[in-house]
Amino acid sequence: MAAESDSGSSGPRGPALAAWRPVASAGSADTDQAGRILLLMEGRGNRQQLANLLSARYRVVQVEDGHLPAEGFDLAIADGPALLRWQDALYEAKHAQQPVFLPVMLVLPRADLRSRAGRLRSIVDEFVVSPIDRAELLERLEMLLRARHQALAQRDQFVRIVNYDRATRLPNRNLFHEQVRTAIEAAKAKGESVHVVAVHTPFTRVLETFGQRGLDHAAAACAERFCHLAGDDVGLARLGTEHWGAMLFDDASPMDRVLPLCTRLSKVERHPIEVAGEPIRPQVRIGVASYPDDGSDAETVISAANIAATQANEGEPAFFSPSWREAVLDHLRTEAALHDALEQGQFELWLQPKLRLADNRVAGAEALIRWRLPSGELVPPGQFIPVAESSGLIRRITPWILATACRTVAGLRADGARDFVLAVNVTPADVSASDFAARLQALCAEHDLPPQAIELELTETMLCETGADTIGRLRALREVGFGIAIDDFGTGYSSLGYLHQLPVDTLKIDKQFIDGVPGEAGSDTVTRAIIHLAREFALETVAEGIENEDQLAYLRAAGVVLGQGYYIARPMPANDFAQWLAEWK
Repeated sequence: MAAESDSGSSGPRGPALAAWRPVASAGSADTDQAGRILLLMEGRGNRQQLANLLSARYRVVQVEDGHLPAEGFDLAIADGPALLRWQDALYEAKHAQQPVFLPVMLVLPRADLRSRAGRLRSIVDEFVVSPIDRAELLERLEMLLRARHQALAQRDQFVRIVNYDRATRLPNRNLFHEQVRTAIEAAKAKGESVHVVAVHTPFTRVLETFGQRGLDHAAAACAERFCHLAGDDVGLARLGTEHWGAMLFDDASPMDRVLPLCTRLSKVERHPIEVAGEPIRPQVRIGVASYPDDGSDAETVISAANIAATQANEGEPAFFSPSWREAVLDHLRTEAALHDALEQGQFELWLQPKLRLADNRVAGAEALIRWRLPSGELVPPGQFIPVAESSGLIRRITPWILATACRTVAGLRADGARDFVLAVNVTPADVSASDFAARLQALCAEHDLPPQAIELELTETMLCETGADTIGRLRALREVGFGIAIDDFGTGYSSLGYLHQLPVDTLKIDKQFIDGVPGEAGSDTVTRAIIHLAREFALETVAEGIENEDQLAYLRAAGVVLGQGYYIARPMPANDFAQWLAEWK
């Protein structure tokens, strides 16, 4: 039995697939193409003389059945009678080659030079006097061919820039869309299908952490793996920072070839990519759409495949469903509305108290953003925060949260809550911003706050995927005095060794474990393990989502330091918190 291979086997080939593999990083004009000389000489003597002179160095081509050669040429040499005969054809050939230079040289007697030169400038680029001086002819010919060679090289470079991705040398979005359009036109005539596979690799954090050079390195490594895994009969392209495309062109059903292709492409996750010394394991989301089932044109089919990729689970392809298009439209509408919310001040800061379980004192709160529409309706956070994060708008929202949080906690401390600590959710992208630390410290100084008044919360998954640079920035913030908390602890995949390296002060036990205590063996075990782990590392614990007295008593007895949840208090507008705090006391 043959061994299983990760790469695709050969099969029906799509149109122009040769253009789909990585293009050479530096091209040069084909010497054969750059040296084809077309002889259009009515005078037999000059024609034979030139053929003998040029054939040793160049490829000499002739007219075919009353037409210019189909293979093309790089320079034409004509005498007066031939030029009259071929004038229109040469003009059309030169026009078709624009903006690339296609030179025409005219051989004529010296007596005709002055009278004819001015009238022929629109077609003729160089005049050679007969009888021909061989050395002069070769010198002028070389000059014209050199100019054409440079024009061809510039055109090829322009084509690479316009149609190929710089980092991976794969076809880019422009060429991919054109190839899919071409494939669909061919499929319409034959009654066949075109299957488009969209692959999403979340590289945004790679860019934020390692910069453009790190992103380019990761993309090039992924492209090399994708090409190996896909096989020679699949067209691959890089469509954007973290978007890739593949196309299959045949009359087979998607299950016959598309599913095996998706399985192969998903294997890119098997081995990490090293970026700046850090192992990055690429995750892929794969979506599939087909012509004619999911769209009648290239734009629609490619869009459908990308929509399907956003709905896919890791390692399992998703086939497009029309209902998903409406979900994408909702996403776009929410994103547009978020812009308005930022400009019109529709966001509010709400606080959920944190109780010190040993003595029932309020030690602080978690800052939560809420979005109130002009109608007064509140938009659920789960509906707009993912949109803000995926669109990048969170980078504009976070500064507002930090400024409002600092102003709020300053007011609470001034009213008597002297040791009050306010926790703010941030992302690695926030922390890695060059001005984040300076801006946060400036806000504290503006409100006369010590850094200890602000705690920064990042989820466990985010921290585990964060690069060394961002960890270093967190460490520097912690050394200044800001608290660092791991949110949703227990849901990610941090190891004990990695946890020891992280600059953190607090572990927040995720609500899914609190829901099962007391009484559920698994939740009890995990919760007590986290509490024990925190003690070993001298970290504070916070239990999230406390909803009844039994949970509160259990967690207090287990040694959890702080608790928050609906049983203690629901989130409330910051303006109402001071009154609630006074009543609690």
